[in-house]
Amino acid sequence: MDYEELEYKFIELHGAEKSTMMGTPCLRYNGQFFSMMFTKESSLILKLPEKRVNELIDIGKGHEFNFTKKRFKEWVLIPESLEDEYEALMLEALNHTKNA
Repeated sequence: MDYEELEYKFIELHGAEKSTMMGTPCLRYNGQFFSMMFTKESSLILKLPEKRVNELIDIGKGHEFNFTKKRFKEWVLIPESLEDEYEALMLEALNHTKNA
């Protein structure tokens, strides 16, 4: 399932809201960002706990997000080559947002 289909699914089934951040469409839950496609890097950006971000980077599934030359410790880039894992990772990010 591609990201646009997942956006619709998360809005319909999980109460996510479509919004924007940095001029790019994103998903939020209760106003809190948790997911967006970052076309400049052909990657999904997710907000997850710092420990989980580091795990994903360490196992080669993610890359650090440092668009502004500053590392965002709770944000991770997941390349499009792992699109099959997007739904599970987005759900993880949504649950992190709900519990934050």
